[in-house]
Amino acid sequence: MGVYILKRLLLAIPTLLVASVLIFSLVHMAPGGPIRIMLGDYQDPVLIERLRHQLGLDLPLYKQYFHWLNNLLHGDLGFSITVHRGAPVVQLIAQRISVTLELAAFSMAIALLIAIPAGIVSALQQNKLADHVARLVALAGVSIPNFFLGILLILIFGVYLRQPWGAGGFVPISRGLGKNLAHLVLPAIALGTAYAAIIMRMMRSAMLDVMGQDYVRTARAMGIGGRSIVRRDIVKNALIPVVTVIGNSIGYLLGGSIVTETVFRMPGVGNLVINGIFRRDFPVIQAVVLFIVVLRIVINLVVDLLYGVLDPRIRYGGAE
Repeated sequence: MGVYILKRLLLAIPTLLVASVLIFSLVHMAPGGPIRIMLGDYQDPVLIERLRHQLGLDLPLYKQYFHWLNNLLHGDLGFSITVHRGAPVVQLIAQRISVTLELAAFSMAIALLIAIPAGIVSALQQNKLADHVARLVALAGVSIPNFFLGILLILIFGVYLRQPWGAGGFVPISRGLGKNLAHLVLPAIALGTAYAAIIMRMMRSAMLDVMGQDYVRTARAMGIGGRSIVRRDIVKNALIPVVTVIGNSIGYLLGGSIVTETVFRMPGVGNLVINGIFRRDFPVIQAVVLFIVVLRIVINLVVDLLYGVLDPRIRYGGAE
């Protein structure tokens, strides 16, 4: 397994290089720039050129990229230009990453607590009332955009019911676990609902596929049935493809948190990158997006390793 992990880490290097080129190119090719944001209505051409030189924006694009990459390899993500002028980007991310990770973890927890049991029940009750209800709810969950659901939740709990935690914001866990969770519930529901629906549908499909396998039919013909075969064989084997969906969902949750944090005014990494985009803060945008790419690579590696835990037949390092 150690050899397999090493190979995956080595393969991640070209992936990160390609990602860094794409991120840097797209950010710098976008219209507008940080200097116009900094100067506002005072657009003096001489001052613009002076600031471009100070920030290194007058260099050819490939030189700017290699300068950024060199600093990146030394752990320097640069400094914010417009969002928090002069603040190290690594410090800005460190201050906000806990909010985003809490939101993503809570959203995934809610999604799994709903999706896995619902998928199991839906498969076991195929074409019955419970199955039809679960599939209808899942279809609705996939169809509703997370930003619209977030606005709807704020309207209900913040405006009509006037709950203090219904208008968004964030309370750190140091100020009380109850307040922290209360402010996470609505954003987590808004962010996790679509993924709960996706995981539920995948769990149902995988369960039905496993239930149709020969060994399950043979076990039932031999009188082995009930909860033991469902728990020991059907659910365990059905979880293998579901783990892939869960791993991908975690990556999408990190991206989806950008919109959710903005809707609920949460001071996370997603909110930071949105402000960076609006204010053309190149170092902030590049660092945050690359950070999300790194997290996706790590998550994919963990998901691959989980296959071996769920299915002992899977071997790493070339053995099948």
